[in-house]
Amino acid sequence: MKKRIIYGVIAIIIIVAIVILVNAFGSTDDSHVITMPSPAIDSGGSISDDGIDRIEVSSENVKTVLETITRAESFSRTYTIKTLWNGGKSTSTSTLTYWQKGDNIRMSISQGNTVRNILILGDDLYIWYNGTYGVWQSKLSESSVSMEVDRFSELVTYEDIKGIPQEDILDASYAVHLDQPCIYAEYKSGELNYIYHVYVSINTGLLVSIEKYDGEDLIYSMESDSTELSTPPDNLFSIPPKGTT
Repeated sequence: MKKRIIYGVIAIIIIVAIVILVNAFGSTDDSHVITMPSPAIDSGGSISDDGIDRIEVSSENVKTVLETITRAESFSRTYTIKTLWNGGKSTSTSTLTYWQKGDNIRMSISQGNTVRNILILGDDLYIWYNGTYGVWQSKLSESSVSMEVDRFSELVTYEDIKGIPQEDILDASYAVHLDQPCIYAEYKSGELNYIYHVYVSINTGLLVSIEKYDGEDLIYSMESDSTELSTPPDNLFSIPPKGTT
């Protein structure tokens, strides 16, 4: 009788142990999900080893890694854009203020005493200059919105890397840039094989900076000066009445 009781207790203990092991190490979702925790930054501004396993960002997987980053849908930013020539001896500088609320985009580009405004509402593009009376309007196809934004704003976006052949992606890694944990990518693009250095914030999914090189010469740079993740007010996306620009 005592042996039966002992064997019964042992059986119960084994069953409980099996249940615990199944709950702890049982099957999980087999979907391929890439987790993007922000790298730890030490006091010196470099990425430190905090003992947490992270994805190793490389030129082979950087496209996939960038796809996992979620960009804010509504935000405002200010960029400083520099175009350089004569080996960097001559520089043209402009300031780009960018607002986005869902699919609506507003940009103001200031250079010297000139301010060019670009407004995109759905498939409608509006352009006007401060101090003038006319508003230029055009229709956009869905596929040409990003191209027109780039053309009129001189804005370079990191989405360009999606179309880059794998062999033209030269390097990629985690990096701390302007005190922000970033994904860094270096690639060549275009018929002239310009080299681009791109830093994308892991925290916001927004471009922190980009540099464009012709050989060893820096010929273009765009750097984020400030970011506000709150929703911009509606009046920023209004078409100015005639005669008020």
